[in-house]
Amino acid sequence: MDIELGTILLLAALAAFGSFVYGVTGFGSGLLTISLASQFYDLRFVLAVFSLIDCINAIRVCFARPRAIVRDEARRLLPSCVAGVALGALLILALPASILMLALGVFVAGYGIYSIAFAHRLPTIGIQWAYVAGLAGGITSAMFGAGGPPYAIYLSMRPHTKEAIRATLAATSLVSIGTRLVAFAFAGLLASSTVWITALCIAPAALIALWWAEHVHAAVSRETLIRAIRMLLCAAGIALIVRALA
Repeated sequence: MDIELGTILLLAALAAFGSFVYGVTGFGSGLLTISLASQFYDLRFVLAVFSLIDCINAIRVCFARPRAIVRDEARRLLPSCVAGVALGALLILALPASILMLALGVFVAGYGIYSIAFAHRLPTIGIQWAYVAGLAGGITSAMFGAGGPPYAIYLSMRPHTKEAIRATLAATSLVSIGTRLVAFAFAGLLASSTVWITALCIAPAALIALWWAEHVHAAVSRETLIRAIRMLLCAAGIALIVRALA
């Protein structure tokens, strides 16, 4: 695939959009950017490029405020996340991905709508749900490049600060993305120089948007952040449904 200026400009705009969303909320960039970019370019190329960009974003957010990561939550989420990635890789071979994607999209969008409609009635959930969220996030990360929604649902219903939610989401997504990149490397998706050159060209736009997003994140309240996460869950669920039906 030849790299054209129009391709770079479009992917840079999408990378900036996804990175801004990620910088404010801690998740969601892959779902939005991959869903949009795959309408114009080969899905394998898009997955590879934006996995590299997502990895850069996750590293930047994690190391910006490492003390904000809730380590107890991370210790519960990450092992089950790795197990979920392995299970998701097996499910890809055994089950129709489109049906699973559709089911996930309906669930995520349904939860987003429910959480907005009944925002003041949602309880604080127990730590045992971390293992369910970690496993679900690992499975969806491996199958659809979308591990964020299960983590976001869990952490948004825990009594943490907005900084802790974003930093912990970034830590879990870094593990998911890192594992996915290893799988992509074995599959040969990262062997093309076009992927690396494209990612290098659009990375500055992503980092600038991430820098801007950090200033926005600092200015918003926890309630505003939770509301943004719920709205993003609705959008992510709809994006998954569209991808499944397409």
